[in-house]
Amino acid sequence: MHAQRSSAKIAAYILLYGLTAAIIVSTFFLHGNSRPSFPAVRDVIVVFATVLLVKYFVYMMLSPIYDVVKARHLTRNARAISMYRPRVSVVIPCWNEAVGILRTVRSILDNTYEFVEIVIVNDGSTDESDAIITRFLEDYRSEADLHPGKSVVYQYKPNGGKARAMNAGIALASGDIVMSIDADCFVAPDAIANVVRWFADPTVMAAVGNVKIGNARTLIGTVQYLEYLFAFYCKKADSLFNMIYIIGGAAGAFRREVFEKLGGYTTDVITEDMELTLRIQAADMRIVYIDDAVIYTEGANDAAGLRKQRYRWRHGRVQTFAKYKSLFFARRGDGNRLVGWITLPLAVFGDVQLFTELFFIAFLYFYSFWTANFSIFISGMIVVGTSFIVQVFNERDARRLSFVLLAPIGWVLFYVSTFIEHNAMLKSLWAVMTGRKATWQRWERKGVIDA
Repeated sequence: MHAQRSSAKIAAYILLYGLTAAIIVSTFFLHGNSRPSFPAVRDVIVVFATVLLVKYFVYMMLSPIYDVVKARHLTRNARAISMYRPRVSVVIPCWNEAVGILRTVRSILDNTYEFVEIVIVNDGSTDESDAIITRFLEDYRSEADLHPGKSVVYQYKPNGGKARAMNAGIALASGDIVMSIDADCFVAPDAIANVVRWFADPTVMAAVGNVKIGNARTLIGTVQYLEYLFAFYCKKADSLFNMIYIIGGAAGAFRREVFEKLGGYTTDVITEDMELTLRIQAADMRIVYIDDAVIYTEGANDAAGLRKQRYRWRHGRVQTFAKYKSLFFARRGDGNRLVGWITLPLAVFGDVQLFTELFFIAFLYFYSFWTANFSIFISGMIVVGTSFIVQVFNERDARRLSFVLLAPIGWVLFYVSTFIEHNAMLKSLWAVMTGRKATWQRWERKGVIDA
């Protein structure tokens, strides 16, 4: 089975390389129609492409500055960091996660930071999760001395959704810092210690870790790996200006004061993590990105699972943006102005572009061959390819020849997720108009973490 998947993946890469080469070679041999064609549509496409390419270029230039700021932060706060030893409560909400829950728990127990409390909230699972966790707790009593300073708390509750499960965990937690970790994750050994270092600075109220896809052997897994690599690299630039608007549930960290002042996770939108993040930004609290707090997560294993995930994200995104519409172009004193004036408008601009993406792609192919002008495609190839090269060499565990070879065809690999995202957006807009609700995402877990 693994050999078949590898063969299919190699065949797909060869095909994509052929497509990329054909577009570049075509610019030298095709003679296009010189008459002006569809100028209005062409100009709209150029505007959308220019804004997005400029955005990614700026992010690519700014993100390396993060490393300088991080080094300065660690040096300036070295004494405070050495003395800061808060208790960290890691809340793990789980629903039918029998496949991976113990791997997640053991990876946290194996972390180098000593003062950790693990809070597992079973949200009415119907699989063997409860039995597996209960047996683990019985065995853990005999090996607790192997993990001094660490404890495990477990609660089974009726199914109520992820937000209620998180709130139940927060109520049980005793730590000064509360982390959220999904039940399908593997936490790198130094991740929690690296989170604590940033909270030694009292101005830091929340943080997001570096989430990576752990199952990248399939084409769908590779697409998600590249997406996450790209998105979290851009979070470096967002962190510089406190413009982060999503603290994902897979790797979030909060000072307890956040929940005391702002309350817990909401239950009125499906993307409770995004809603809480914008609530924090509305309160003008500081959020940072921590690149060395690495969490590996199991991405969707097939296109159907990925569609379910992206539908939930898109549906919740529409709900959350509608709830926080007052943040858009907010005046002084109404939350974080950079988020309201830059981050959120660009996010909506990207959504509009995604909504029309399939039409634009079809038109752009036709227009490019009609005029023999592939400048937009080639510009995209250069920006995306350069971004991947920079990120691959910036991320230690991504420094593999296989990922370097993806750089020239990364632009077209993104169209795989673009199609799925487009489908999810249309479905979510229809759901909003018809009053349908999305639920806690679910796909078949395989417990696969390659990393």
